[in-house]
Amino acid sequence: ERDKLSIQAKIISLEQRALQAMMNPHFVFNIMNSIQYFINTKDSQSANQVLTGFARLIRKNLEICTKSYITLDEEIVYLKLYLSLEKLRFGEKMTYDIQIDEDLDTEEILIPTMLLQPFIENAIWHGIMPQNDGGRISIQVQCEDNELTVFIADDGVGIENSLRDKNSSHVSRGMQITRDRINLLNTDKKNQISIHTHQTGKSGTTVTVKIPV
Repeated sequence: ERDKLSIQAKIISLEQRALQAMMNPHFVFNIMNSIQYFINTKDSQSANQVLTGFARLIRKNLEICTKSYITLDEEIVYLKLYLSLEKLRFGEKMTYDIQIDEDLDTEEILIPTMLLQPFIENAIWHGIMPQNDGGRISIQVQCEDNELTVFIADDGVGIENSLRDKNSSHVSRGMQITRDRINLLNTDKKNQISIHTHQTGKSGTTVTVKIPV
């Protein structure tokens, strides 16, 4: 019982750190810079769109940060908010699509909160943004045999190429926190959350996340 309480305390701590990572100072600073840019160029419509999207994202963060699990529907709403905000910032350099299996009851399926966003953020910043022409992110969600599978694919530089060209062993804070949380959530569970990342060819990366439901 003491071990279970210790694990639960560690999970709660990592959830708090995950929220902090999702709203990291760089992200907030970049959003503020975007709003300032649109104001200075007298593009009030774009400034209002970014400001409104940012306010909605913060409110959604506050809603989910008190929960260990949220519905798949809530997660999709959050991801759409996040992606739409990044789209407003980067314009035509980034496109995205989200495909959900029509047979899924998204309001009944529960998944760990703040689980998928770090992988999408990683795809944007380390896959798409280094390319001059940008790229596309595709998210597919399906379920089979009580296992939810989420594919997060980008046509960016490719994870193997990115790791090869890096000058340091830096690991994304959000990604590390997510992996630590998953390791704790998998403790003493027969059906475990799994993550598989691979380069899809000469470039492009696909992350496959499998969650028992």
